Amino acid sequence: MKISNQQLAYHSTRIAIGISILVHGAVRFPKLNFFAHSHLIMFEHTFIAGPPTLIMCYIIPFLEAATGLLILMGGKLTRYGLTLGIVTMGILMFGATLAEKFDILISMLLHVIIFYLLLINKNTKGIVSTEPAI
Repeated sequence: MKISNQQLAYHSTRIAIGISILVHGAVRFPKLNFFAHSHLIMFEHTFIAGPPTLIMCYIIPFLEAATGLLILMGGKLTRYGLTLGIVTMGILMFGATLAEKFDILISMLLHVIIFYLLLINKNTKGIVSTEPAI
């Protein structure tokens, strides 16, 4: 079985970003309570202080791990993982901006760009529409 350079680049990048985001979320599972509570101070001056911050901090690691797992599983699940990744990064970017942590936005934007490039790549399986593009 021969694989083109484009396919090799696509799958290598997909696997690398999948592992990265899966592990990023999964390493927080054993210390989930600490992780969630450690962010309360960061958001205490925002309108999402308290329970909204705590709830999201309990959810975010699972979103990250699910994103990575879907991307790694491949096939049509890749499309859903990449979309979930973009949504998750949007949530994180919203929080980082509220907390005025502008330095970490670069990393999040980089993830969004990689998710986007993989999502629009012809190797990402998805729903094929018979409708004409508008």
